[in-house]
Amino acid sequence: MKQVWTTIQVLCVGLVFLSAAVAGEVYTWTDADGNIHITDRPPKDSAQVESVIRYSKPTETAASPDPAPQPDSLEMQQAEQLNKQLKRLKERKTQLEKIIVENQDSIAAAEKDAAYYRKRSGSYARRNEKSIERQVLVLNNNQTTYQSDLRYVQEDIAETEQRLKAIELSMQQPRSESDTSTPAN
Repeated sequence: MKQVWTTIQVLCVGLVFLSAAVAGEVYTWTDADGNIHITDRPPKDSAQVESVIRYSKPTETAASPDPAPQPDSLEMQQAEQLNKQLKRLKERKTQLEKIIVENQDSIAAAEKDAAYYRKRSGSYARRNEKSIERQVLVLNNNQTTYQSDLRYVQEDIAETEQRLKAIELSMQQPRSESDTSTPAN
């Protein structure tokens, strides 16, 4: 029985503190029969209040939602993203150009080695010549791939620059009230 009474008291205290967060004060007092009361309201009769715990009500600190982004800020974000993309594309272009030059040097060196072994006689020379010809074939295939990638990157750079220029132009033009409304699709 004592355990049930303790559980009830704990629940009551919890409820009082929960309601106290809303009420702002918790009163502790003992009635004429010696029962201890913990409430969010002062006693109605003349019982003596033993303690009052005051709580400040929580202030509304929830952040207000950000206002909808303005068209200019959207355009600025798009321009920033396009500038980052353009930078990456230009870095990739530089990287591909360097790889193409290195690959051309490798092809020239391999062809020179193949020509050397063509002048030689014997099975060793023919094996090396065939091996080098296969290497040249692979290097030429790689060169074709690198050049194709470079063309695609150059096209992407041109497209990105056009999109960026269009956004920059729209940002420079003054907006009328009709421009700021949502366009219909």
